[in-house]
Amino acid sequence: MEFSNEEPEGCRRVLVVEDDPASRRALVSLLKLNGIQALFASNLSEAIRQLDTHPDCVLLDLMLPDGTGGAVLEFIRSQHLPIRVAFTTGAADWRQFVNGKDFRPDAIFIKPLDFNSISRWLGIVPELQ
Repeated sequence: MEFSNEEPEGCRRVLVVEDDPASRRALVSLLKLNGIQALFASNLSEAIRQLDTHPDCVLLDLMLPDGTGGAVLEFIRSQHLPIRVAFTTGAADWRQFVNGKDFRPDAIFIKPLDFNSISRWLGIVPELQ
């Protein structure tokens, strides 16, 4: 996992872009259980449309059926949208999916995903038991 030097801000609305249905359902369910409004998309075109819902953060799979997550990141950065983006990937070299230093994600999470790491990045504060 790699992080930027930026301190995480709380993400209350998260867009999960994941083409694997089981992985998508699991991640959305975990986010909802932690009080996060979770939206989802299963491909590139749905992800671009869902950006109209103004998510705070996007958890973005790199390998999508109709393109790469890098295209979603490039769209977010080129439109100057105030959205933090984390790649979720099983790809060893995620950099091949990113066009230049202006389109770097804020974080990278390597699959299998560690929800505790994602929670920290999203700024989810666990409830005291």
